[in-house]
Amino acid sequence: MALDLETGLKLASLLLSIGAIIFTWFATRRKDVDLRFDVGSKRMDQHDLEIQALQQTVAALPAKEDMHRMELAMSDVSGELKAIGAHMAGQRDVMRRIENVVTRHEEHLLSGSPKK
Repeated sequence: MALDLETGLKLASLLLSIGAIIFTWFATRRKDVDLRFDVGSKRMDQHDLEIQALQQTVAALPAKEDMHRMELAMSDVSGELKAIGAHMAGQRDVMRRIENVVTRHEEHLLSGSPKK
């Protein structure tokens, strides 16, 4: 089985092509894996930042006791507003009586008093 030059060149060309195919497959596969790791790493970093932001937000939220104190304070304010409303209603009644007296005086003065 003697290999002549033409057959040797064809065989070398075939082996070189197969070698290039294998090299390309491994090289691109590695780049693809690196790309996937980079994308995944960036995504995980973004998730980590979002989780940290959520943790800070939750830490800044008021606790149950704080909300209870707020509720008690709001009920105190509501009671005070009711007391102020009752006081203002009393003041409104007093002002009506004063307006009635002033109106009677004005009518008396405008109508003129009987002359003697």
